[in-house]
Amino acid sequence: MARVLEAPRNCFRIAPVDELGLLVDARDYYREFYRAALVAERYILLSGWQFDSGVVLLRGEDAEGVDTPLQLLPFLEHLCQRKPELEIWILAWDFALVFAAEREWMQRLMFDWTTNERLRFRFDDNHAERGCHHQKFAVIDGALSFLGGLDLCEDRWDDRCHREQEPLRKSRGEPHKPFHDVQVFARGRPLASALEELFLARWLAAKGEPITLPELHDPAATQHRVHSLLPLAAQEAGLSRTDPFGAPGGPKPCLEIQGQHLRAVREAERLIYLETQYMSSHTITSALIERMRVTDRSKLEIVMVLNIRGETLKEQAAVGLAQAQNIGQLREVARETGHRLGMYYTLPACDAPATPARSTYIHSKLMIVDDRLLIVGSANLTNRSMVLDTELNLSVETEGENDALTDSIRAIRKSLLAEHTGGDGTDKVEGVVAELDAIAARGEAGEREGPCRLRSHPSPTESERTALSLIDPQTLPFDPDYIEELSEEDKVDFLGGLGQRVRELFSSRRDRG
Repeated sequence: MARVLEAPRNCFRIAPVDELGLLVDARDYYREFYRAALVAERYILLSGWQFDSGVVLLRGEDAEGVDTPLQLLPFLEHLCQRKPELEIWILAWDFALVFAAEREWMQRLMFDWTTNERLRFRFDDNHAERGCHHQKFAVIDGALSFLGGLDLCEDRWDDRCHREQEPLRKSRGEPHKPFHDVQVFARGRPLASALEELFLARWLAAKGEPITLPELHDPAATQHRVHSLLPLAAQEAGLSRTDPFGAPGGPKPCLEIQGQHLRAVREAERLIYLETQYMSSHTITSALIERMRVTDRSKLEIVMVLNIRGETLKEQAAVGLAQAQNIGQLREVARETGHRLGMYYTLPACDAPATPARSTYIHSKLMIVDDRLLIVGSANLTNRSMVLDTELNLSVETEGENDALTDSIRAIRKSLLAEHTGGDGTDKVEGVVAELDAIAARGEAGEREGPCRLRSHPSPTESERTALSLIDPQTLPFDPDYIEELSEEDKVDFLGGLGQRVRELFSSRRDRG
């Protein structure tokens, strides 16, 4: 396998790191963000697709003996009151009105106008038409960084057990679905500095005031240690973006993430392991098909863990049919070429002999190739994540076959598979699909000898095939792979940002950013 990471072609920075690893699922991320924020001395930067003021960071035994507020905004306000030099900046997507029913209203009022003057909140509306700000990361005192697929918001909390009945898994007082995601933790000034540069540029583009971050010499955060970390034995990590507007002095659009994924597929020799919320990208599907059709290279094992279907009608319309089309094409080519393709969804844990009523929602965006390359971040395998939305991924790669980083990537893959199967993971590089198919078949046959939760993905179903015979989903406007400049008369209200309309209504108080 030739080297995939190459700056500046498919990553804008390759930075040394002092410590690196994955936090799996929101319980671990929320807890570790809370603990890291407690040691912050001068600044916290938060960038995300969504924030909710009342999301509870610590639950159950994690909250025992805690004497601070547990909800996000009260906790951040508490930190500002307790630490007179601490400053917090929050940059959130100025979401489209089509999401209004799912979002917390009056956020600028709650996050900015009613809080400490050193806590600043801004909606980011600097995105392409039909696009969104989707970069999810946090930086604390230039030393600690988090990035991945998780936002600090409702409907995300779960632990790695993914129980069907979990009393702690509530949002706004109501139970919500089992939920799986992955977040990176990194320690090191160079990587944090790269994220800070990205944040400050986006803040300015969102019409925020210029930010000057203080210099810190050996902040307490450098000594902070995290729990429940799946370590990555990496000395450096790459950062890659999707940005339709590009970066200063760089190409427009910036398609580093797409380029990295295409190169990774092309260079794969044995195994591609993917977790993705959506699989609607025709570019990535075409790359996988092209690699499978190469006749003079080794056969691949391709493993995908994804959702059984779109969670809402909106999702099903936007990406569901395109995903079904891609799955059908991949399965057909795999049968023709002899590559081993396994596509799965997972069920939450429940007491035998009960059958869960719903699947665990896969929100992660992760790719492992040959246990030598790992990519994780905010970008789904959709058309828009590759071209239109602003995205951020982190990647690590090893040059050797059997070094410590390879071992740690393999251990992470095994840990994730164990989570999805309920304990029947595999650490093999070859024979993975056969083993997982056997696990899924045992579960589908109703055998309850073990806690197996893996299932074969049913798509494309008969109803999906019927729909696909009538329409090409790639022609639908919901998941575009292009940047479209709309005239003012062509723009419709549901594409506009709700935050902008709130600002128009509430403009009397001084604008603090």
